[in-house]
Amino acid sequence: MFTGLFALAVASSAKADDTTWICKPGQSDDLCAGTIDGQTIPAPGDAVEPLTYTRPSNPPIDCFYLYPTQSTQATPNSNLDKDPEIRRVVVQQARMFSSVCKVYAPMYNQVTNNGNQGYDSPEVEVAYASAKAAFQDYLKNYNKGRGFIMIGHSQGSAHTARLIDELVDPNANLRKRFAGAIAPGANIYVPKNKNVGGMYANVPACSETGQLGCLIAYSTYKGDPGASPFFSSLSSGYWIYPEARPDPDKYEVVCTNPALLDGGNGNLLPLVNFDYLFSVPPSEGTAPWRSQPDYYNVSCERSATSHWLNLSLVGLPGDSRTDLGALVASGNNYHVPEVNLAEGNLLTIAGNWATGYQAEQARIARLEKKVKSLKGQLKKARKRLAADVKAAKKLGRKARKASGARKRLLLRKAKKAGKGAASERRKIKSLQRQIRNLQKQIG
Repeated sequence: MFTGLFALAVASSAKADDTTWICKPGQSDDLCAGTIDGQTIPAPGDAVEPLTYTRPSNPPIDCFYLYPTQSTQATPNSNLDKDPEIRRVVVQQARMFSSVCKVYAPMYNQVTNNGNQGYDSPEVEVAYASAKAAFQDYLKNYNKGRGFIMIGHSQGSAHTARLIDELVDPNANLRKRFAGAIAPGANIYVPKNKNVGGMYANVPACSETGQLGCLIAYSTYKGDPGASPFFSSLSSGYWIYPEARPDPDKYEVVCTNPALLDGGNGNLLPLVNFDYLFSVPPSEGTAPWRSQPDYYNVSCERSATSHWLNLSLVGLPGDSRTDLGALVASGNNYHVPEVNLAEGNLLTIAGNWATGYQAEQARIARLEKKVKSLKGQLKKARKRLAADVKAAKKLGRKARKASGARKRLLLRKAKKAGKGAASERRKIKSLQRQIRNLQKQIG
């Protein structure tokens, strides 16, 4: 759907070793390998509890993450320096996903705060080409056939959306390894009241708990976004895709509720690293993460051309906890904190994807084992058929030359061989039918 010929040309010329990783398993300065320990900021009447997130020794799935607009470099596009503002947001948004997956987060030549993201500018194309080259590097050199989750936010989500459109959505083999995507704050769109179509032909917006191969996307506001919001509407605001804006009478921005798709009741589970809240600390504490359950509730709402994740306070009696999102929100626009406010829910969803992907791979392995066994039986049946056909023909020729009792004996043997051949043909058809049905189940 997207064209972006300039981006394609730049991406195709990038070499694998051009990628600079800010998170990569085994890398000495892997920023996602830091502590994930912390405790709750409990609701009134509840006790403080330690967080129970742990890292698996061998995660069953990968995560590929693109960070949002953070660079304050003076140029329109950033270089690949791991500046403090980039490190801060990577810790906040990406590190906790190491409790689910191997996190690969590349540096990319993002559009800086001094660049132009008002439309599909040359700066946007440079940024996308850089992100695409890193994703292709990951697929070629690090993925090794594993399942993967794609994660982004804001500008990172917009580039994630294009990567899905160009590389994942049209590729059936790659979609088999695509467990899901988390891409808030990028005005990804679908036909109104539909889960698939619009930006993608095959990748749907998630609609069920545990659903594989789908997209989580939303834009968060505390109340109605207003007449011309920057996010949540196709009529105004954020749009850095090469194609023209879709018709807002036919299409709408995706809103999937992470606080329901995790199997919950609509309450968010914020996760925030207090050491990295506003800047990069000289050193990080041993347990800087805080979770604040039962403070926010969210629901997907519509008004005019907007479709957004509406944030409200649960409002428990005596609840004097801090509105963490309000610390960095812009009025009622909670775009900046919308990943961390839902991080606990998103981790559950990603964990469900990892578990579901493992189960799906195990199911496919069982079916492939059955197919292999049936193909072995089919091969033997074809050999028996050939032997019976050969025997029937040979006995028939001998019978035609014989007479009397010998002729009758040879004819009986030829008939028996013919029946054997007919039986093998039926077996072959049955085996072929079973193989086809199993291959359909494999997909």
